[in-house]
Amino acid sequence: MIFTADIEDWQQSVYDFDRDVSSRVVRNTSRLLDILDSHNITGTFFVQGMVAEKFPRLIKAIASAGHELACHSHSHRMIYNLTEAQFRAEMQRSVGLLEDISGEKVIGFRAPTFSVRDDILDWYCDALRERGIIYDSSIMLATVRSCYGFTDDSILQRIAERGLDCYPMSVSRVFGKNLPVMGGGYFRIYPYWLSRWLARDLNHTTSIFYMHPYELDTHEYREVSQQVTIPLKMAVHQFARRGSIKPKLDKLLQDYPFHSFREHYYPDKVETMAGNVSQ
Repeated sequence: MIFTADIEDWQQSVYDFDRDVSSRVVRNTSRLLDILDSHNITGTFFVQGMVAEKFPRLIKAIASAGHELACHSHSHRMIYNLTEAQFRAEMQRSVGLLEDISGEKVIGFRAPTFSVRDDILDWYCDALRERGIIYDSSIMLATVRSCYGFTDDSILQRIAERGLDCYPMSVSRVFGKNLPVMGGGYFRIYPYWLSRWLARDLNHTTSIFYMHPYELDTHEYREVSQQVTIPLKMAVHQFARRGSIKPKLDKLLQDYPFHSFREHYYPDKVETMAGNVSQ
């Protein structure tokens, strides 16, 4: 499978876009790096620009550990809430930061909260290509929330026609509907046996797993809620069963082979491009 992690700070990326990025993202991501190292696994890290801007040493640590650096926008605002000009500016800033810090060419992108919609698709794809992006991993072929999801897989052909490779998130067909699996809140909430069962028909080489390092942080709710008011619905949705992630993740990393997008799809191409980035 393709192992991916979205590197962001929960307080800024989910609770309040106007908050500063906290140092928790360093602790949480460092913990994930240690877990992956213990299993001898490398993956793709979709890094938010604001994180790279504040903690460049973390970005260097990710790259030094052999993981692929990819882009996760700059501010983590929904793409469909940005104008075309704002999105292009975010891409220029975030991709530029990652490349300057790491010396590696960034070729992958994932939209915050998979926030791609039909009406922005043309300029969205054009903006990615203009920044040297080759592939996108932002499409969920299941309608599970109002902010993201597609029921028609023709979206993949439309993205291909705009010149991008597209790797949709993993879904399992259950009772005639697509159910998200192998990622984020779904992996956190589902018992591990259910995730394994839902993944039974997935391609174990090319299917995608995704997570956020903050999902390993079992102390965040108690500490942050002393400073701000977190609505009950958000608290349940965002913090339930965080304590289950570490043991389930260890089992997952033992049960399946994992690699990055770069390792699986673009090893030669990326090596050539890396020399074009100024050190």
